[in-house]
Amino acid sequence: MPHLPELPPDLIDCLPEAVRHAREALAPGDPGEVMAALVSLASRRGFPLPDEIALELDVEVISAWPRDLWRKAFRCVWEQFRYRRMPEVADFHVFIETDLAERRSRLHRLESLRLKLETVRMKRAWDEEFRSRRTRPDRAGLSDRGMDR
Repeated sequence: MPHLPELPPDLIDCLPEAVRHAREALAPGDPGEVMAALVSLASRRGFPLPDEIALELDVEVISAWPRDLWRKAFRCVWEQFRYRRMPEVADFHVFIETDLAERRSRLHRLESLRLKLETVRMKRAWDEEFRSRRTRPDRAGLSDRGMDR
């Protein structure tokens, strides 16, 4: 059984909401917005766009990031990117990798705590069920086994 400190009931009650918020903070962005931004950047800087499959993959990867982080990365590239080529996914990712890792870690920790609490709840329920079966005399069960003679 996992070892958990005694947690205040109000903290346990807030856990589902915290998990929901952590999931929302990782909700993916909009592929259309990503495509429009990349086209705009390429047009503004005079960069050729990658071929169709590469562009589709870039959009797929980037749109999986949370919208606010994508916008942060795009703004940083817009302001700071100095190379004479179209930025790649990694060029955007470098600006948000810490934020993204923190969000994923937070969700992981909350989900882990939720699962541990659920395990403890289930174990307590099973223990209580077991205890109630052990303390209840079961005459029918005894006679079926021939043990009441």
